[in-house]
Amino acid sequence: MSNVTSGSLARVLAENLQHIRSQLTRLDSQHLARRCGFLKRTPRKIPLTAFLLGLVALSAEVALTLERIAAVIGLAADLSYSKQALHKRLNASVERFLAQVATALFGQLAGDTRVKGWLQPFRRVLLHDSTVEELPDHLANLFPGSGNQRNRKQASLKIQIIADLLRGTLLHCSLSGFTRNDQTASPDILGVARPGDLILRDLGYFTRTVLAALQARGASFLSRFQHRMLVYDLQGRQIDLVRELKTHGRLDRDLLVGAVEPFRVRLVALPVPEALANERRRKARANQDGPYPPTRERLQLLGWNIFLTNVSRTIWPPQAVACVYRLRWRIEMIFKAWKSHLGLRQFNARSAGLLRLSVMIKLLFCALVYRFCNALELLGEGQRHVSLLRLARIIGQSACLFAAAVVRLAPEQWLEYHLSRHLFYEQRKDRKNFFELLAQVCAP
Repeated sequence: MSNVTSGSLARVLAENLQHIRSQLTRLDSQHLARRCGFLKRTPRKIPLTAFLLGLVALSAEVALTLERIAAVIGLAADLSYSKQALHKRLNASVERFLAQVATALFGQLAGDTRVKGWLQPFRRVLLHDSTVEELPDHLANLFPGSGNQRNRKQASLKIQIIADLLRGTLLHCSLSGFTRNDQTASPDILGVARPGDLILRDLGYFTRTVLAALQARGASFLSRFQHRMLVYDLQGRQIDLVRELKTHGRLDRDLLVGAVEPFRVRLVALPVPEALANERRRKARANQDGPYPPTRERLQLLGWNIFLTNVSRTIWPPQAVACVYRLRWRIEMIFKAWKSHLGLRQFNARSAGLLRLSVMIKLLFCALVYRFCNALELLGEGQRHVSLLRLARIIGQSACLFAAAVVRLAPEQWLEYHLSRHLFYEQRKDRKNFFELLAQVCAP
């Protein structure tokens, strides 16, 4: 990125923020809010555009309280807004509303992807994955966690994300308890996928019916093979996959998978180094108490990387399948950047409503930085590549500057606003503050 100056970097950020403000102005937020149940009548005081702009400005901050959120929304609207008024809005509908706002904002900020080679045939490359965070136990009824031997109720938050790898855009997000596992969430992709898309997901989302539905609508997929699944040749005869692999060393065949309503798919199996295969087997044997203890057949199959796809050989040779699947690890870097540097772990869990609001505010920030990373990468034209982790750290450390830029204030104006409203002790009859006590002690 030798031809990129600090001024051009700042310009890209400014352009992205301006684009977001423009999108918020054009967004039919009232329609979205009514559809989600977040708004039942025309807002009397705070316009929804200002409400959303305030949330975007807040998204870089760590400690989100009702008072703080209400203050910044009021700043964006140039009106006073109380934390009591905000509290009345905090129900399950706020999650649905902000999820749709996030995807409307960051699902449309898409530019030229300049992708060639094995990904060129696809309109979008969609990554679908989830991340889990522990919650205080008092939220266990709304966000149930995993079971434990003492039958103590635990709480966990699971965040499902679908993102476009090529454009750096967020297409879907949802919150649930840990008990809604990835396989249950697998059909979420059907609400997003379009003809020409490529979907990359791990084994947790493996569902034959969902893969068949994706193929029926003209989307492509690439998934790991589920070792427990039976495979058949195109005439319906069951295949001993271990024997086939030992005989041929590798495989690239069209097969039928599943005992009920077999589904035609391309299976690609490529051998892995013996040291890696042995390490996989060691870990599998160590998990004997899991829900699916390793069988002899599964241990043998761990000597290969086995994939299922509906992308034809004319588009992908076998080596392309493994290479493209490695791109799925991008979602792990995305989650690491969001949690380590953008405060996704630092939500307010005092109540379910405040939890939903603070998580969705953080996701707005995460989605913006993810998009910004791709915009900077295009600016550099491949000379030097942008690190999402480093970008997240820099922007995460500049929360006040980011917030001031969103609401178009100079940093000193942002500081002056918050000092003037939050600098002083509250007037309380039941206790004295330090300076009142000092004045009392020093009185003649």
